[in-house]
Amino acid sequence: MTGGLEMADKDYAYAVGRIRILETKLLPAAFFERLLKATSVSNALRLLEETAYSLEGEATDYEGVFEEELLRFYRFLRDLTGDAPELLVFLQRWDLQNLKLLVAADGALQPSPLGTIPFSELKQMVTAGDYKKLPPEFEEVLSHLPETGPDRAAAFDQAYYRYGWRIFGKKSGLLRDYWRARMDLLNLLIFLRLRKRGASFGELSRFLVEPGFINHHEWLSRFEESQPELGSLLEYTPYRELLPGGEKNLTELSALERAIDDYLLSIAKAAKMVPLGIEPIIGYLLAKEREILNLRLVFTGKLNKLPEETVRRRLRDVYF
Repeated sequence: MTGGLEMADKDYAYAVGRIRILETKLLPAAFFERLLKATSVSNALRLLEETAYSLEGEATDYEGVFEEELLRFYRFLRDLTGDAPELLVFLQRWDLQNLKLLVAADGALQPSPLGTIPFSELKQMVTAGDYKKLPPEFEEVLSHLPETGPDRAAAFDQAYYRYGWRIFGKKSGLLRDYWRARMDLLNLLIFLRLRKRGASFGELSRFLVEPGFINHHEWLSRFEESQPELGSLLEYTPYRELLPGGEKNLTELSALERAIDDYLLSIAKAAKMVPLGIEPIIGYLLAKEREILNLRLVFTGKLNKLPEETVRRRLRDVYF
């Protein structure tokens, strides 16, 4: 896909000015506390009337509102940046999801409307074998598809992280740090999930994505140990702060996933200090997506009548 100029070559002064104004409208942590204390879904929906996620009349389809807001938001950022390559890395994960649906899934999933390429067009491209609008990493997978659905899905995930590293890895800075951490921490989760279900050594080697600080050998050499010392593996990386409670954090996957999400956002928060460049725009993208994730967590909890404290433990940090 054709994108805008690279971050070093484009002046984002106007775009960053717009973003600084929009950042002031992000929902603060105090708002989520008010949502948590709402006694019903309907009361929580009334609180949404104060925000960009207001529903019309008696409508209760908050999922539809969140999706529409993401669609509007993505279009706005694409127009604002002229389809900057750095932005497209993040947005094309929805195209990746739809590609998996077309060639790797069992048909039980619904296509996402959030991709940069409409699903109907993407389907035609796959049928015709015409991949020129896709990153070359995706094209490579489509041209040499593995035999099974899980292997195809893994190949797409690996291609996605190679794609991101091609864009972000060429220049030191916040976005490179963020993407490298994202690769390493995804590999950590893959390692732990596969061990938990008793997967084989071969499965781990097939599913690991591009390495960051921690190379594949380090993961593979520990996979069949009875008590792998992952704490010592992380100790000399920037991720050591994920283990304030020791290796116990590595056995509670839901808590670890939250800690990883918060750690990645902490890297992105440095974008607030960048005066110009694409970084503040990516930071705001991640902030807005985090806001919607937290809203979904609250409303799902309300709908399922989960205790307030259970939902609170699931919430992620906010950008401000």
